[in-house]
Amino acid sequence: MASGGGGEVIHHNTINNESSNILLQAAVNYGNIHNKNEGRMQAAVNYGHTFNFIPPKTGPKIKKINYDIPLNLPFARNPNFAGRTEEMMTINKSFSRCFLESNSSSAPAICAITGTGGMGKTQTALEYAYASRERHHLTAVFWISAATVENIQTSFVNIMQRIVEEQARVSWPESPPDYKAIAHSLGIPGLVDKSGRVSFDPEIIDNIRFALFNWLNLPGNSKWLLIFDNVDDLTVGIRDYFPTHGGGGVLVTSRRREFSQFAEQIVLNGLDKESSINLLLQLARLKQPTENDKKQAAAVVEKLGYMPLAISHAGCFIHIMNIAVDEYPRYYERAFKIAQSQVPDLGWAYGNETAVTAWEVSFLAVQQQDAEAASLLLSCSYLDRNEIFERLWEDGESTDVAAQLEQKKKFSLLASYSLIDRNYPGTFSIHPVVHEWARERVNGEERFQYIRGALRLLRRPILQKQTLQSQGRWDPGEERRIMSHAMVLCGYLDTGFIQHELKNQQPDTIGAINSVASVFYNQSRYEEALLQFQKVFNWQKRVLGENSPETLATARVMASILDHQGKHNEALEQYQRMLAARKALNGQQFGYDIVSDEDPAALDLIHDMATSLYNLGRYSEALKYYQEALVGKQKVLGKYHSSTLITLNNMAAILSEQGRIDEAMDQYQKILVYQENSPHRDERSILGTTNSIAALLNKQGRFEEALEYHQKALAGMEKVLDPNHTSIFSTTRDIASVLSNLGKDTEALEWYYKALNGFERVLGPTHPKTLTVAGQIATVFQGQGLYGEALKLYKRTLITQEQFLGLEHPSTLKTIHDIGSVLRCQQKYDEALEQYQIALKGREELLGGDHPDTLVSIYWTGLVLLDQKKYDESIPLFYRALAGFEALGQNHSAISIGAADVMERIALVFVNQGKYKEALKWCTRSLETREKTLGKDHPVTITAAKTVANCKKTIFYQKGCIIT
Repeated sequence: MASGGGGEVIHHNTINNESSNILLQAAVNYGNIHNKNEGRMQAAVNYGHTFNFIPPKTGPKIKKINYDIPLNLPFARNPNFAGRTEEMMTINKSFSRCFLESNSSSAPAICAITGTGGMGKTQTALEYAYASRERHHLTAVFWISAATVENIQTSFVNIMQRIVEEQARVSWPESPPDYKAIAHSLGIPGLVDKSGRVSFDPEIIDNIRFALFNWLNLPGNSKWLLIFDNVDDLTVGIRDYFPTHGGGGVLVTSRRREFSQFAEQIVLNGLDKESSINLLLQLARLKQPTENDKKQAAAVVEKLGYMPLAISHAGCFIHIMNIAVDEYPRYYERAFKIAQSQVPDLGWAYGNETAVTAWEVSFLAVQQQDAEAASLLLSCSYLDRNEIFERLWEDGESTDVAAQLEQKKKFSLLASYSLIDRNYPGTFSIHPVVHEWARERVNGEERFQYIRGALRLLRRPILQKQTLQSQGRWDPGEERRIMSHAMVLCGYLDTGFIQHELKNQQPDTIGAINSVASVFYNQSRYEEALLQFQKVFNWQKRVLGENSPETLATARVMASILDHQGKHNEALEQYQRMLAARKALNGQQFGYDIVSDEDPAALDLIHDMATSLYNLGRYSEALKYYQEALVGKQKVLGKYHSSTLITLNNMAAILSEQGRIDEAMDQYQKILVYQENSPHRDERSILGTTNSIAALLNKQGRFEEALEYHQKALAGMEKVLDPNHTSIFSTTRDIASVLSNLGKDTEALEWYYKALNGFERVLGPTHPKTLTVAGQIATVFQGQGLYGEALKLYKRTLITQEQFLGLEHPSTLKTIHDIGSVLRCQQKYDEALEQYQIALKGREELLGGDHPDTLVSIYWTGLVLLDQKKYDESIPLFYRALAGFEALGQNHSAISIGAADVMERIALVFVNQGKYKEALKWCTRSLETREKTLGKDHPVTITAAKTVANCKKTIFYQKGCIIT
């Protein structure tokens, strides 16, 4: 409206609502400063049939319009406000062209602070208001509550009221003000009564709005700031309430994130760590916080996602309840709503708002617009809050684009209210405190529907796995991503939920739990897998019976987990029991009482029994059972089936253990070709075979080739497996082994410790794989001459092995042998001999006299007897070891190292007995072996040649040659 006054409107007594609207429109058109004079007159003519328009009279004039309005914000400045330095700088930058007299006629700058409820949007705007008043010498800062249209309109009237009051104070400091003159001057004639009260009549709110916009656009009035707080309902047409002219600024706070099209939008995230800690400790009112208090505070604020409102609640709770900082997480987890609702009697900076109410408002708004989107959020509260991928809601085979877009709208709605954060395309996350709130929002049996919803979400991609694999569209890293969600979800699959689902006949639920358990199994998370499979087994046993095919299949997987955990005897017993049950079942169904070689389930059990025997070191028995399973699988499934290839792979492993390296290598190469050309290509299986080939190359002494294969396998595994998958640790260990063989002990130890830490973290300190790595580290220590460290580590390993594996286990016997080696290095020959003899006896009984490990024990037992100068006792052992090594074949690593070493030790026995010609004979044989296997230029071969030369010289002079 014009600042110089306006016309008076006289109503007819018979005017109705419709004509009243017309009258108002005419008045607005007349008073709008943006209409030209002709337009204003035309408005009078157009609407003249409903009212009599009297031209404006010349009213009293105001000499000068006042722009300086005292600060009167709805909240006091927060003395505990912390951080937000960067955000303040961003707001300042967005208003850089504002608050200048030269820009009073330009369009105001708009900045929107958005983010999740509780992030401190209002507090940030409030702090900026106080700070900018001082920094930019603002003459007017107005706070507008923008939750509803009514709130905005009320705020506008209140602002005009303050402008009127300040104008009256300035213009009539010592006499009664002329409010009629003020109303004329401000463009709201007739809307201010004699006492100076501005009318609250909603019919004339547009007059108030245009009058305010006119006042903001007056020449010289550029140092103003409008703050629209809580603009969450975007259906109100908020832009109609933003001035379009003037040199000031408009600052908005909102949970919604749709302001970027016309405003500088700032998404408010958590506070920085240091500010968060300081805020918590300040509100907890700890007089002299210790370093431990600060450490515990860091853990608390991290758990709260650095959210200011949540931290404020926590600090108040700690103070009011008089508890230690480290006690808060316990209350937070067990009594979330209380722990996140505590406020002080005085000095609460957030008005009536608590963390719980902050998100409830947004949630109810979403629920009103889309109930499915609201339910989606509640189901997500049972998943990992990080990296929730949107395709969990997609049907992998569906081509319905419209349905996909409808689903994406649900995510967009949740993101709009800042209840989720959209990350890189196709994923979103939830703030940790919002995540906790959503889960705590529903109690009792009502929560089960959301747990069930989360389960079914995770099951969908698992069920699609085989189809997607066949189409070449399966992402091998998918299970790793699913597992992070399964880890969270399974914490809520308690007895109450299971019983509820059983009572309400929800078979899909147990199928979903089975799918989740399979993910844990595939990712080597055996404890979690066993826990979930046990739930499935109990359900199946109760509903289907103990010997049903489904129940037996679950029992088989559980036995396999025992095998992976090193509980091989328990696993073997379980397999034998299941095979007997399968035999009985076949008898009932088909009328025969033997296991059919055409029964895939029975063949799998035979395979599993062989695996347990293999793990127990009973290789001959294991090979027999594998062969039986292989014949059946080739007949029933075909030679290229993945199950058939697994059996072939395990047979190759036994051949390797038996020293039949060439046969094992041929087998692995054949398997690799099958896997790479399979229509159901499985990257993990291919990488496993690649690693097995590398291990064989290492055994053959082809270390550089082995290292290359291992590194290739590891790179692939890190792409497709969870970082905590045991296959990654196994390959890391294998790389360390090759580096050790290459003499790179420092690098080897680094890799060994990586593997050891991984195994200990995932499998525990007593698992066989963990213990194996510990033994390998001890071996490196021994090679470096750190005998005390090596012995300590070996003995610690042995205690655990004897307890969990038993004395008659290959790994246990190896540790005993290695202890003997350290004792020999320390020249404790009697103690060393005792350990060697225990290992030798155990290996002969368990592995047989021709096994490479047994031959190694024979050789080292002979060696310690040589150290003791018991030549007659040592020589038969050397001969026996040599015969065994030579029988293994030229490609076995023992030929390039063991056989030549034995020959030199035999020569040394003859030297010590004064039989120099016999010694020369064995030195020469050793040299020939070295030249054949290592080449003439190898350092070891050159040393062997010098030994032969010395031996010849000794014979000539009849003086002893030196062989070490």
